[in-house]
Amino acid sequence: MALVTAACAGQGGDAGATPTATPTETPSPTASPAPTATSDDLEDASCDDRQGGDPNNFPDFVEVSIESEGDTEKVEFRFEPEGDPDDAPQWFVGFTDQLITDGEGAPVDVAGEAFVSISFMARGVDLSGEEFEPIYTGPTEFTPGLSTVLEVAQTGDFEGLVSWGIGLSSEACFVVEARPDRIILEFPAA
Repeated sequence: MALVTAACAGQGGDAGATPTATPTETPSPTASPAPTATSDDLEDASCDDRQGGDPNNFPDFVEVSIESEGDTEKVEFRFEPEGDPDDAPQWFVGFTDQLITDGEGAPVDVAGEAFVSISFMARGVDLSGEEFEPIYTGPTEFTPGLSTVLEVAQTGDFEGLVSWGIGLSSEACFVVEARPDRIILEFPAA
């Protein structure tokens, strides 16, 4: 959401026009209140929406991996950046009541009682030739059978914004580690 807002910034109307009404913000239908932390949370975990990254790092999106290590379940998105960037590509992570597809806004059915959406600016498809060539060629849906992370599904690859949804067995605060070549979300195992 923040990425779309940033992209639209600066598009204004007539600077000399007098506004007739003060616009009000309408809450997003997919926004949900942040879950409450529990004693099982990871150190430095947060349930707050988070964002970061550098819009100048626009890498190829190449891989998703999911693993369980002790009391932690990790979902990792890997990139192949151009050059040697200092920061991850621009990204946004947060809880949502309903996962939806990019562009269409259609609901996405993902197993779970709580849902996390992650979006990042990257190339999942090469549009430079006459025919589109996929860069990310892996699965678009994972059911890893873990205690917290139940399902991970791609929800979009639209205009340089790649999005995925993560279905959790319950609301669980998480840690985000963002590097130039990967973004890792860590959840506590249930």
